[in-house]
Amino acid sequence: MGAWGSSLYSNDTTCDVRDIYMSLLENHLQNSHDAYENILKKCSDYMEDPDEAPLFWFALADTQWKVGRLIPEVKERAMEWINKEGGIALWEESRGGSSGWRKTLEKLRIKLETEQPPEKRFKRKNIPYQNPWNLNDVYAYRIHKEYGPKEKYTMYGKYILLQKIGEAKSRSSSDIVMRIQIYDRLFDTMPSADDVLETIRDYRLLPISNPFEQAERYKKRLKKEPDPFFADEVLCIYDPVKMSATMEQHHKNLSYPTDELTFICTVKGLHNTQHERADGNANGSFMWYDFHSNIGWLFSIWKNIEYDVLGNGTFEYPTHEQKMQIEAEI
Repeated sequence: MGAWGSSLYSNDTTCDVRDIYMSLLENHLQNSHDAYENILKKCSDYMEDPDEAPLFWFALADTQWKVGRLIPEVKERAMEWINKEGGIALWEESRGGSSGWRKTLEKLRIKLETEQPPEKRFKRKNIPYQNPWNLNDVYAYRIHKEYGPKEKYTMYGKYILLQKIGEAKSRSSSDIVMRIQIYDRLFDTMPSADDVLETIRDYRLLPISNPFEQAERYKKRLKKEPDPFFADEVLCIYDPVKMSATMEQHHKNLSYPTDELTFICTVKGLHNTQHERADGNANGSFMWYDFHSNIGWLFSIWKNIEYDVLGNGTFEYPTHEQKMQIEAEI
């Protein structure tokens, strides 16, 4: 779990619980019992984790209260965890974090003890283009917004190739979304089918991970130190680079870039099976509305950086040579 502050929704767990519950309501599970039963199933892993269980109940109680659906059982569980100062261990070592979390819990206590608003009704959100491509379809995507200073990253108007390699369940809803891989090549003009075949043959895939983060994590693992990015994450020395990502529509920002996508051809691409880390953590994910920004960032940081191809579509960074250098330093 990642945390970036001491407010209620300044961590991954509470954000996930809130978004999943709201998605259930927006998909016509507006009966309090049905939505409650579904989120218990979807978030069972959170409830079994002693660090994340209180965060689950806090987020669920707060969200249910806001939409006028606070169930007595949920309120009771949240209050029990508030009295125990649930989740405080995550912030005790941070500067001022412990006091900030206590203030957050007190605000939540006061809210849950007041009368909740009238029950809010939801219109079903029709989210188009969640899974519009066929398997192995290759599309050209035009970079229609610039990422970063133009003198440093000049990608505006160029094209990249995206290919659908599978499907996956959305993190925040019951929708099935596309899994894509991205080729590490920029085109000045619209690529052709011949360009696609050349790219598949001669070019690598664009990694989805951050290379500097990968290297820093490797150092921490060797030293058996806590993960610098996610304190409760299970660490492993072997940490392959994520080479694919799911593509999703944000339920509040429907922005599938129809005008920027052009179908090129359908052809089997590079054999890429690396979708998760070796310890089972989640794969990468993109939202269409800010895809141009993420792509610009990835192209800029992986430029001129080498990584190892391990076989079966699995890629790894740091490379073997760089790992030896890191190990020698340690």
